[in-house]
Amino acid sequence: MKRVRRAALLTAVILLAVLTACAGIAPAAKYKVWSSGREAGVKAENVSGTVEDYTLMEGTAETFTVARYFGSNMIVPRDRRIVIWGTAPEDQNGKVVAAEFKGLEGSGVIENGEFCFALQGTLPASKEKGCSLVVRGAPGTEKSFDDVLVGDIWIVSGQSNSDLTFYGTVADSTKDILALYGDYLDEATAEDDIRIFQQINWNLMSKTGEEMMASPQKDVMRSSKWQIAERRRVYGGSGTTSFSMLGYFFAKELYKLNPEVPVGMIMAGCGGASLCLLASPDAVARFPKSLKGNAMILGSVTIPPSGIYNAFMSPVTNVGITGMIFYQGEADSMVTKDYCDAMKITVEDYRQKFGSDLLFLNVQLTSYGYESGGINLDGVWDYVPDMRFAQAAMKIDGCISGYEVIPSYDVGWREGDADGAHPYYKFELGQRGAQMAAALIYGIGDMETAGFPIPSKISYNSKEIVIEYDYAGGGLKTLDGKAPQGFEIKLDGQWQSADVVIEGSTVKIAADNARGVRYASALRYTSTDNANLCSGSGNIAVPFSANFDG
Repeated sequence: MKRVRRAALLTAVILLAVLTACAGIAPAAKYKVWSSGREAGVKAENVSGTVEDYTLMEGTAETFTVARYFGSNMIVPRDRRIVIWGTAPEDQNGKVVAAEFKGLEGSGVIENGEFCFALQGTLPASKEKGCSLVVRGAPGTEKSFDDVLVGDIWIVSGQSNSDLTFYGTVADSTKDILALYGDYLDEATAEDDIRIFQQINWNLMSKTGEEMMASPQKDVMRSSKWQIAERRRVYGGSGTTSFSMLGYFFAKELYKLNPEVPVGMIMAGCGGASLCLLASPDAVARFPKSLKGNAMILGSVTIPPSGIYNAFMSPVTNVGITGMIFYQGEADSMVTKDYCDAMKITVEDYRQKFGSDLLFLNVQLTSYGYESGGINLDGVWDYVPDMRFAQAAMKIDGCISGYEVIPSYDVGWREGDADGAHPYYKFELGQRGAQMAAALIYGIGDMETAGFPIPSKISYNSKEIVIEYDYAGGGLKTLDGKAPQGFEIKLDGQWQSADVVIEGSTVKIAADNARGVRYASALRYTSTDNANLCSGSGNIAVPFSANFDG
């Protein structure tokens, strides 16, 4: 009986094939799935939350120095180990430094003129005022840091658009920024449990700065300290005392979303920095050759590869970082072929160095003007779309875990702005990043509505391209209610506009042997008329490009 059934089934299959051939209908081609070829990212081990028990000791050191990073008004990390470190004269080797904060205690022995130890246990977030972190040696050597809060600590890093301050850059930009954000600055008050830690690249323009950039440091520059994020500290009043707009707005919006968790923000960027200046020496050693050796001149000082990391990031690897909001890429836009590999190495190395599976929020490059301070924006600026595509590709291919993209082309330079290289509109970017962080870290909201539509899978065959999106917000749509604009397909080596159909969280494109697809490829958008895809919650779609040629 089984043989009869098999024979009947085989006959039916043959008959169907014959009928299909006679009707001139070719079987549907199988879909291929776009792949970058990079390995998928894996979740990093979060050792910053690990606290080992050990026998506590009384302080005995007669003299010691706690790292300059520590100060009144600082924030220590919630639910993570609180590490205390510093130095002492060689004659104090073998002696003990101890510390206490909110009932947690710890101690460590001085070795080779240094000490480093974690308090036993961890603490939940706390807004309680008046709490002091006390570090002790022998009687009479107590050092106290007052009004210390417990919360989340973030880093804002990248090049000039990451550390663009409220004081601005070129002529008139300060005036423009104050006109735009004066009311926001008035809302920067001591009532917020937000603390800021400023590190400005101009402070590196000295012999001390050169020495700090030469190798990974264990402490910050003397000019840096924790401060309450009130107006006079956030605005600052000068280029060397004002704070990052992106960093402040991110912290402010995150705190609004979850005021039970204090927020600390550390600046660690540098205008003009290529990725190799922001990555550790260990990471740069593994970079593709095209991204390895880009030193930079700042004033009269040469910033070597890893220089910004050595001076600004290495000193804070002990502090229990929750995440990083990153805005960089203009300097590397002509070498995007290798950029994704270098960025993967960088983020994974950050996580190893910080001992934290930190969330990495990457601001996609925006739209720019035509000159800045009399300097024409051409050359590397002409390749900005390629960098946008690279930044998106790392999310689409999953090569970095805990990596999210914040699109920005709709809040870039506008006609009449004085500074074409540094768009003023950082509030929207801080807000977008904060909403994503709140969803991922606090469970407040969700990424379906807080995230920005980005392909999760791109399938194609000889007749059709199918793009499945993450973060569609209940279903893709267009900002203006019109037909989708901004998609292009690659035919015979040339890009041309494509008609698309939206079906829920999927975009379908009829394409006859297309060799690629991309979205929002123009360099200088001043409106979203030509790239109007968005989520059901109104969030703009991320520009991307996928080449099917391999």
